[in-house]
Amino acid sequence: MPPDRLPRGFTLIEVVAAIAIVALGMMAVFRVVNDTVNNSAYLRDRTLATWIADNRLVEMRLARELPSVDETEGELEYANQRWHWTATVSQTPVDDLRRVDIRVRRETDAEDSALAEVTGFAGAVALATAPSATPWTGAQDAGGNGGKDEEEDGDSGSERRPPRGSRQPPDQGPNE
Repeated sequence: MPPDRLPRGFTLIEVVAAIAIVALGMMAVFRVVNDTVNNSAYLRDRTLATWIADNRLVEMRLARELPSVDETEGELEYANQRWHWTATVSQTPVDDLRRVDIRVRRETDAEDSALAEVTGFAGAVALATAPSATPWTGAQDAGGNGGKDEEEDGDSGSERRPPRGSRQPPDQGPNE
């Protein structure tokens, strides 16, 4: 090549090498994106399986009788998927206390696999406790006085306390 003429552009080999390097980089990026999507789906399913196991445990605790010592299975649809759960109830050294182990898997997973495993206890003490008298429906007056109006001057004869968490200066004595 004469010295007065400078090379212009890339050779075919340089272009092919650049395309190969870009292709390898893009494959690595696609792999990371694919792994992230798969990991997100796995974490979502694991969270749903844990919720199903927790719900099953709460249902057993609310049943008003101790669960029998055995293994039960069931299926349900949750979040547009079919799920399979297995609950194993075993006796503990305490007579009125049972251990409950719950395993949850997707219907398509192998039978010996589990996305979530939750262990809890159900006891006669919790079953014998009377239901709460608190009206959880929100029907009670928001003021907390059962709908009774205070006297006109605002003094109902009892000392009013500030709401919890509010900052009030310490009480000053009558002489101050």
